[in-house]
Amino acid sequence: MVSMPEVSNLEATISLGWKAAAYLWRSFTCSHTVGLVYDTINVLYPEGKPRPRHIVTYHTGFGWTLKYCLTPGCSFEDLLQKQGHLNDACRHFVDIERDSAGYVLINVYEGWLKSYYPYELLGDRGSMSLPIPIGYSAQGLEWYDLASAPHMLIAGESGKGKSNFLHGLIRALLPVAAVCVLDMKRLEYAYFGDRIRLAETEADGLKLLQAINQEMGRRIPLLKAAGCVNIQEYQGNEMPYLVLVIDEYAELRDKRILEIIERLVRLARAVGISVVAATQRPSSSVIDGDTKALFDARLCFRVADGINSRMVLGEHCSAAAYLPDIKGRAIFRGADRDKVVQTLHLPISQARKILPEEVIRFEPEPAKAIPV
Repeated sequence: MVSMPEVSNLEATISLGWKAAAYLWRSFTCSHTVGLVYDTINVLYPEGKPRPRHIVTYHTGFGWTLKYCLTPGCSFEDLLQKQGHLNDACRHFVDIERDSAGYVLINVYEGWLKSYYPYELLGDRGSMSLPIPIGYSAQGLEWYDLASAPHMLIAGESGKGKSNFLHGLIRALLPVAAVCVLDMKRLEYAYFGDRIRLAETEADGLKLLQAINQEMGRRIPLLKAAGCVNIQEYQGNEMPYLVLVIDEYAELRDKRILEIIERLVRLARAVGISVVAATQRPSSSVIDGDTKALFDARLCFRVADGINSRMVLGEHCSAAAYLPDIKGRAIFRGADRDKVVQTLHLPISQARKILPEEVIRFEPEPAKAIPV
């Protein structure tokens, strides 16, 4: 076998055509997957019409990356809309991005994920302020700094892993943030005890949201007086990170609660308050479109159809509708990149055993009238 970790196929493409280039890749590198990408591009962009021009293909730690130059008349937007065709043809997850020089990168993730990974808090978290374990991708265990988002939207059909992921998220955050939970299902989170501030009815939820809203109002003048533009610059212990977890968002009916949540999502970024919202279907009737746009991090488990997938992951990504029917399998979008992940499994029996003793608690001040 000839080793070809990085190969330019421009000359082969010009002299032999795209079908021949695909054949050469299968013959010399034993990469049937790369050949399928060539075949798909060849079908989607017939000869004689504007088409992406292949520059180079190279092997990565997760699979293959194919680099293209967009010729006049060929748009990045149009290529993004064809991502589903590449996913289906390769039978692997494919994402499409632009690099800093304007070239298009088609990343093919060849690794196969297991259907089960036990919950663990291992791996390099660097200098993350709010590290949460997303799950395993083809590149290994993925950690994400919630503070960089700072809001996260989680969606998917019932029973696909949303609540299990939230348990793991809360456990990871307890040592570094005060966690508040609004649980309209009223069954999931009692075992955390006083480690979290829990509201299980809309009446209690309103009181909790009003307290968080008041806390945001308290923090803004403190940051201003210290000359800080955000919590990362602030030196002091009286302003810990605060994370509000909502499970299930669609069950909220009180307009006052929804107005405060929308205000927090709009204004709380700088003061260290994050919102993590889970729901089965984040339609405009559940979450206002302008508010949903402020949830920079997205995790989408399997959904009913492409429309639901695009509601969560954007108008070009229907892939969550075609995920295998494996509990915990999801697509994560952070920093404008999509990755297929298998989230970590955390049974309640195990979660009880690994609860930390030292946690940060949210102790609200006496209620004051804070406008929403």
